[in-house]
Parts: sequence; C-alpha cells; structure tokens
Amino acid sequence: MKRIVLTCLSILLIPVAWQLLSWQMAQPQLIPSFPDLIRALLRLVYSPGFLVSIGTTCLRACVGLLLSLAAASITAFLLNRSEGIRLLFMPWLSLLRSVPVISFILLALIFLNPEMIPLLIAFLTMYPLLTENLLKGLMNRRDSWKMLARQFHLNAWNRLFQINYPQLKPYLFSGLASAVGFGWRAIIMGEVLSQCVDGIGKRMKEAQVFIDVPELIAWTLVAIVLSWLTDKLISRLSDWQPSVRYRHSAVELQAVSLQPNDICLTDVSYSYGVHHMNIILKAGKIYVLSAPSGQGKTTLLQLLNGTLKPTGGEITGLPQQTANLFQEPTLLPQLTAKENIMLGGAAYYDRAILEQEALRLLAAFQLEEQAGMYPAALSYGQQQRVALARALLFPAGLLLLDEPFNGLDAELRQLVARFLVAWQQEKQATVVFSSHHADEIKAMNAEVIAL
Repeated sequence: MKRIVLTCLSILLIPVAWQLLSWQMAQPQLIPSFPDLIRALLRLVYSPGFLVSIGTTCLRACVGLLLSLAAASITAFLLNRSEGIRLLFMPWLSLLRSVPVISFILLALIFLNPEMIPLLIAFLTMYPLLTENLLKGLMNRRDSWKMLARQFHLNAWNRLFQINYPQLKPYLFSGLASAVGFGWRAIIMGEVLSQCVDGIGKRMKEAQVFIDVPELIAWTLVAIVLSWLTDKLISRLSDWQPSVRYRHSAVELQAVSLQPNDICLTDVSYSYGVHHMNIILKAGKIYVLSAPSGQGKTTLLQLLNGTLKPTGGEITGLPQQTANLFQEPTLLPQLTAKENIMLGGAAYYDRAILEQEALRLLAAFQLEEQAGMYPAALSYGQQQRVALARALLFPAGLLLLDEPFNGLDAELRQLVARFLVAWQQEKQATVVFSSHHADEIKAMNAEVIAL
C-alpha cells in the first residue's frame, strides 16, 4: 500500500512541478500551463491523422523487432554451435553496440530512402542486444535437462517449450525489454531526422518547426505511453508457458511395456571409474552397485543408459529404452509435481491415463498434498520421490536408479523399497540401482555388484 501511495505522489508531482515552472517563466508559448498541455493532448487524440501516425510508428517497431529477433535467433544458434564463428563474430556485435545511433542515422541519410531509415535503425539497435542475450541463454543451458529430454524421448514440442524455452526465457525477455526500450527511441529519432511521410517522429518535427510546444510535448507523452504499454506487453508475454503435449491416442500402460533382455558387459572400461568390467545382468532381477562415492557407480549407470560410450570392451543386450532416476531429481521448475511425473510418459500415453497413474504414484509415495506444488516448494526428499515416480511411468524393461533413497528418512526408505520390489515383480523389469547402505540393499533384496 505504501509503495502505491508513493508512486501516485511521484506521478502527481510531475504536473505540479510543470505548472509551477510555467507560472515562474510566464511564457505560455514556450512553457504552456498544464491545462494547456491537456487540451493539446486531447486535440491530438481527436485529430484525423493521430491513429495513422501511431500505427505507422508501431508498424515500423513491430517489423524491426521481428526482423531483429529472427536474425538474432539464427545468429545466436550459429555462434553457439561453433567457437570459431563466435570468436570471429563477437567483435562485430560489440562494434554495433558501441556506434552511436545518430551515426547510423546520418550515414543512412546519405545512402538510403528516408522511409527505410527508421526500420534500419530499429534493426541495428535491437539486433546486437537480442543476439548477445540469446547467445548467453544458449550457452547456459543445463546438460541435465538435455539428458532428461533424450532419456524420456520427449517430442519436438516438449523439447522446445519444456526444456529449451524455460531456460532461454530470462535471457530472451531481458533482451526484449532492453531492445524495445532502445528501439522506440531510435525509431522516433530516425523519423525525426529522415522526415518520413508519417509517424510520431514526423509529427514531433512538424510541431518543433512551428514552435508548437504543447503539441510537441503531447506527442512526447504519446511516445512515453506507447513505450510503457510495450513494456507491459512484454512482461505479460514472459508469463506465458505452453503446456505439455501428450500422446493423443489412448494406449494402455501394458501395451508399450518392454520385456528386458540379459545385458552383458565384456571387458568394459571408461576413462574414469570403470576398468575392464565383466558383468552379466540377468533379465527381471534387481541389482545394486555398491561402492564408496567416486568409485564409478554413476559412470556405470550412464554407460548402461547410453549417455556415455565405453572406451574399451562392449555392452550387449541393452534395450532401446531405459527408465532413469538421475543423481539429482532434475525436475522442471515450471511444472507441478504431478505434471513432472506425467512428463515421464508423455511420449507414449494420453493425458487421462498419465494423470490417473501419476495420482496413484503420488499416493503410494505419500505425496498427495504436494501434487499441485512446484519443485521450489518441495523438500529434496519430496523432489526425489517425484523424480522416481516419473521414471516409473516411462515404459522400459530396464530401470536405472542413481541413489534412489537420497533425502529419505528410514520410514520412507522402507516404503519406497517395498513399492519398488512390488513394481519390479509386477513388471518383471531389470532394476539396477546404486547404494552403499546395507539397509537399502536388504530392503530391495538386491544382488550386489561390488565396484
């Protein structure tokens, strides 16, 4: 409430200060009174060409923004793919940002049609800002989210809007806010100097030529309001988050279940943690990788799910699909607990089946009250159970669990272990999990693979 009052007082001080200045100067032609400004603004709003002038400038701004965003997206993608191209191109971006806008305008006045100048200035102003922000977003994407998308076979829509877009969004809208702020000023400046056929800048120049100060200030107020409305629109757009897309046709859970095969590791090695390993994982059994931290448990699990490739030896019998619980929960922050679970089967089941199964798993893991909560509001143990439920919804004959009991107290460990054993017996899946706690190994009735 205090903030609103102070904001209103600050706004009210502007007309008061202007009116006091007008009285002090006593030159109404140069410093008109505040009522005269209001009358000039009303005349402007009801004048025949008002909407045309606004529409022309807005059209230039929209076209310039769309062109800049498209070019920036392509450029950022290419720069992110190649370090060589990035090193070659970045100085040019810095140069574009450093050159004063007025220099671009004066050069453009020599070579270009006046009607093209505001659009060009908009592009040159917004393009480098958007490119740099999008490039930062692309370079800071999380590998764990990329692995999640690959392991759960997310479709193109979900990869774009659930994996990539949420990571790029802060950088994208920060860039848009800055670019549009600079872009508005640059476009109007370009219209003023290039003397286009129409536009806000054109009308401001005409008012200046005829020393019509009230109209000049009125057009300035219009430009400020349009810039403010654009900022609000960008802010509203930043709240938009597309929903997850699920398979449209109804498929029973059992219809896409995959029967496991025996998996054979022959003299398998990796650069760290795994050396000349020979193991046979029999189909339909539970195995535990038992070793102290840093001894290759996670590495072996990533070799089994295909994230890593062995540097020596071979692995045969791997299924096309594996269900995974990663070392960290890796929940998507824009989705609720229930939606994160449903994402695990989005490529194979329709929404109704997934919702029913997600609610069943939430109840089994004592998470009914957390179904509609976002990951930030969940404890680590709750996030771990949500991630485990997500893995169980993915159809696969091999279930790989990296420290599945992390963050759980003794009672919850027993509850989760009993559920996993019952689930494995029902599905006849092969389960491989990592642990170095005897009580977890005993509860899972697992065959130990010591590393």
